[in-house]
Amino acid sequence: MPNRPYLGRMVDDTIAMYKPHVSGSAGAVSSNNPYATQAGLEIMKQGGNAFDAAVAISLVLGAVEPYHSGIGGGCFHVFYDKKNDQFHSVDARGVAPIHAYQDMFLDEKGDVDLNLTEFSGRSVAVPALYRAMDNLLKNYGTMTWAQVSAPAIKLCREGFACGFAYARISNTPEAEHNKACYEGFEELYLNNGNPRSYGEIVTNPDLADTMEAVAEHGVDWFYNGPVADEMVAQVNKYQGLLCKEDLSGCSPKERTPVRGTYRGHDIISMPPPSSGGSHIIQMLNILENFDLKGMGFHSADSTHVITETMKMMFADRSVAMGDPDFVDVNVDKIISKEYAKELAAKIDMGQAKEYAPTEGIEAKEYRGCTSNFTVMDAYGNVLSQTQTIRNWWGCGVVIPGRGFIMNNTMADFSPKVGVRTTQGLAYGMANAIRPGKTPLSSMSPSIVMKDGKPLLSVGAAGGPRIITSTLQLIINSIDYGMMMDSAVKTAHMCCLTKEQGLELEEGFSPDTIRILKERGHNIKETGDFGVLLVMPNGIRCEDGVFYPGGTSRVDGGGGVLTKDGTMAVDGLCFL
Repeated sequence: MPNRPYLGRMVDDTIAMYKPHVSGSAGAVSSNNPYATQAGLEIMKQGGNAFDAAVAISLVLGAVEPYHSGIGGGCFHVFYDKKNDQFHSVDARGVAPIHAYQDMFLDEKGDVDLNLTEFSGRSVAVPALYRAMDNLLKNYGTMTWAQVSAPAIKLCREGFACGFAYARISNTPEAEHNKACYEGFEELYLNNGNPRSYGEIVTNPDLADTMEAVAEHGVDWFYNGPVADEMVAQVNKYQGLLCKEDLSGCSPKERTPVRGTYRGHDIISMPPPSSGGSHIIQMLNILENFDLKGMGFHSADSTHVITETMKMMFADRSVAMGDPDFVDVNVDKIISKEYAKELAAKIDMGQAKEYAPTEGIEAKEYRGCTSNFTVMDAYGNVLSQTQTIRNWWGCGVVIPGRGFIMNNTMADFSPKVGVRTTQGLAYGMANAIRPGKTPLSSMSPSIVMKDGKPLLSVGAAGGPRIITSTLQLIINSIDYGMMMDSAVKTAHMCCLTKEQGLELEEGFSPDTIRILKERGHNIKETGDFGVLLVMPNGIRCEDGVFYPGGTSRVDGGGGVLTKDGTMAVDGLCFL
């Protein structure tokens, strides 16, 4: 059976058969949840395009993964409009309220108050997700709000099975805190005050009512009507600074995508105020100076080079990035091939270095609290979106009777120069709080083109690990020739600074780890029972056929639509 080429490759048919890859030519989705993937495929089966599917996926993710994202938060997306042969990127992460000010997270002693940054109405940025989805649907979609909202509304009304991530994240200190402090949290997200259990049926009729009202009255109703008044009142009840003008004036910003090249491929990604796209291109430029394929996948040399590259990137990121509407970000230098050569020359193959000052700065735990998905359709359109409420359960403030929770996106601003955020990142004044400003982000939705055609659509969720995992999806695909399911599911790594350590998922050989330790790396392993707090997603397109990868770090969700109308979805499903 395996003696004919498959995707241009041959295997030794005396010892092997071809590895199966889910594939289809009528559309594909990669997300962190099978329900969301199924919703996107159903929309495309009904005749919708990738942009219609994206709106449906986004709403479903907010319903079945309310701890990661939802209509109380925001997003970044990058997409390719085949009809006009144009790339677009949209900043809808959410901006600081009109009444925000620089020292709003400091206590009377001038120290950062983590209760204000993480668990208060003061941490709420203007929620822009619904507005971004409305713009996408009106300008590029083909379906109505009623059609694209139907999958999420049905799940909220009839119920969905609680996945592994929902069960685990409802049993966290964040959930305990919110249960004790915020009205409505326990009733909406817990089971009689206890954590959810895997497989139990969850409903959210209040959210179904909200989405039905938006589908009937339009997104303007959400931002100008009674829901807006309720958001302002509830957020400000818990030390918030939101006003009605913040919501009525909510308007996502069209940005010019950042672009680069890597080994004959075109890279299109999210520009500032996301740091992800620019720094992915920076890392690819550095790595282009090394023969990663020749070094070998997960060898000590390739792992060392990639690690040193990550550390140099994070060193630059800590001082170079901010909202370009407020600071001058030197993107040209960051993505310069010449600058990359200078950085590549600093790498000592025999010794791990520290590239960022960390003395006197305490690194705190950082979580992976976003959701990413990618879509490709039969018409040639591509979209990659990362959406978030920032922390698990956002700030914890629930809007009573409306079925959703608010973000704590403001926590990604620099509360004070030199103090790390709870995602382990330190910044200078470029990321200081200003009214109307977007906080710096790691979200990195990206598209890779080859010979003018979409090859990869990739992204990830998981704080600063978003950037490093999206990088690995690209090099795993281009340098090591992996199909997307392998690129997504193989062991990933991340390193912010030498002091914070080189994080390795299970799968790196003991010999590699020993050599890395000898070179001075501070190794941190997940062990067989754990995975990094990161959730990469991607789709690969070869000759008009889509090959999705669904992350196995949470509930999965790679799926395809075939030309015959059948759907295949992987992940932790319930029948």
